[in-house]
Amino acid sequence: MKALILSGGKSSRMGQDKASLKIGGVTLLDRAVDLLSQFTQEIFLSVAHPSEESSTFSVQSSEIKVGELPDLTLSPGPLGGLEAAFAHDSQANWLILAIDLPRISKADLSQLTESHDSSKDVTCFLNALDDHPEPLCAFYSPSALPKLAKVIAQNRRCARRFLCSLDRIELIPDDPQALLNLNRPEHLAELEHLHQNGTMEKELTIEYFAKLSQEAGLNSERTRTTAATLTGLWEEVRLRHQFTLDLPHVKPAINDEFADWETPLAANQRVAFMPPFAGG
Repeated sequence: MKALILSGGKSSRMGQDKASLKIGGVTLLDRAVDLLSQFTQEIFLSVAHPSEESSTFSVQSSEIKVGELPDLTLSPGPLGGLEAAFAHDSQANWLILAIDLPRISKADLSQLTESHDSSKDVTCFLNALDDHPEPLCAFYSPSALPKLAKVIAQNRRCARRFLCSLDRIELIPDDPQALLNLNRPEHLAELEHLHQNGTMEKELTIEYFAKLSQEAGLNSERTRTTAATLTGLWEEVRLRHQFTLDLPHVKPAINDEFADWETPLAANQRVAFMPPFAGG
């Protein structure tokens, strides 16, 4: 078994390199390396191009050497990392972890590795928020390689669609927020809040307006959540109702007052999500 860390691409929505972001004072890269080192010492970092020096990506642990695997083609997306991994060793079982999934735990990865069957192409998690399989935290067998080569040759780069084409084992993580990914500064605040304060379940009333109400098929709902901030709650309902609007195009409010996305949640609040209205 070998492990590959997907380093996060261009991070255009985050605005900075994800590997150096910190939660609880620890960079996402150090966290990923420490986590994966409990399963294998052969850890690699997927990069767009080979760096001039290995110190380009700073790993604090002096005991673990992390190699770099550059993409084989220009802008191949996350499947490019898997392609480079199998080009490096086509017979290895590859444990893939995206660097922007900081809620993944040792218990989660243990579940992946212990449940894996080498007769299957991949073992993966279903996202508890939308029941879709997650391709960027998964354990891939060498049998996935021919299918990977085929979709790349056809220039089909959707990682989830590729995963859905594989013979797979699907698991459910214990923490419903285990696959909460980090794409925006607001997500970082949510994850830091969870790190500092832990996960606490609360019951809320959520109201939807205009387009959101139409897409959800309801005006309001009572729900239980472990989200820490408005950002985390929005990600939950966005996935659950498959909203077509993303966070920058929605305005949140708590108890009839507009609020910032980083505002912490409390039990029994009334939260409203509002899209842009015609006329301003």
